[in-house]
Amino acid sequence: MAITRSTALIMIGIAAATPAAAQSGADYYKGKTVNVVVSYAPGGGYDNYSRLLARHIGDHIPGKPNVIVQNMPGGAGIVASNHVYVVAPKDGTVIAAVDQNIPMLQLLGGKGVQYDMAKVQWLGNIASSNGIAMYWSATPYKTLDDGKKVEIAMGATGANDDAWVYAKTMNALLGTKFKLIRGYAGTSAINLAIEAGEVQAMGRASYYGFASQRPDWIRDKKVTIFVQLGFQKQPELPDVPMLRELVQGDEAKQIVDLVSLPTSIGYSHWLAPEVPKARVDALRAAYVATLKDPGMLADAQKAKLEVVPKTAAQLEALIKQTSSTPKAIREKAAAILEWN
Repeated sequence: MAITRSTALIMIGIAAATPAAAQSGADYYKGKTVNVVVSYAPGGGYDNYSRLLARHIGDHIPGKPNVIVQNMPGGAGIVASNHVYVVAPKDGTVIAAVDQNIPMLQLLGGKGVQYDMAKVQWLGNIASSNGIAMYWSATPYKTLDDGKKVEIAMGATGANDDAWVYAKTMNALLGTKFKLIRGYAGTSAINLAIEAGEVQAMGRASYYGFASQRPDWIRDKKVTIFVQLGFQKQPELPDVPMLRELVQGDEAKQIVDLVSLPTSIGYSHWLAPEVPKARVDALRAAYVATLKDPGMLADAQKAKLEVVPKTAAQLEALIKQTSSTPKAIREKAAAILEWN
């Protein structure tokens, strides 16, 4: 059969495209290393959940790459988020595991943001649960009203972590007097600080993360959880008041709803916008398979890590929901959190 010039050009184009297509599957990831970039130091909830993921997801990614955790603390998630979004390779070998407040920080005009959460490509999350604030048992403080009477020191990593959000919101809407002590590298450092008496209170992104990291604190009643943030009560905390129930007026409740939205984002993972679709699809499929893997679930149970996942589509919907918050409410929330 005679091959025309046009046919030859088409065949050359197909031949040239074939290696690139193969690079989307096993041939691409084989021999590679995938980095899960965690926005906090080792030992906290974000780190523990990401290490759980890293131990198992490689078995479900085509080519079975090596998967490691890279800790990148700074700015309560801003440093790691900007790194994955702007600096890191966009080839599907870098996964972000950053603070659940990161989308809200952008929405409220937080300083230093170089990412756009409406454009990131979500993999999903492993779990989410209510945010909590607590006192150390050695202090005389037991209820949120105690925070209205005297100045109480609360540990924080920076000006946009969960402790900061909770304390600033309660101070503004309820008249508490929490004093934020910033600069800790992560939750593990704040744990040590509260044990040493450097601070008397702390806020945590997730009840599940806290329960897995310090189950003895719950068992031995070393802390008193005095408030929770979310949209309905954490089943394990039926007697702990919800912040939304404590504030007065529609505007205050809308602000609390806004700062509570990150609790639904939880321990999530995403990719930069430029990662090729085929690799995004492969990683999303691997993520879903990992969270159903009996070995991974057994590992999670052993580590006392709850697995209650959300899909990429659910997280995308949460970002859209957050973005629909009225501008006036967003501006007031930003002022309270000093993010404007």
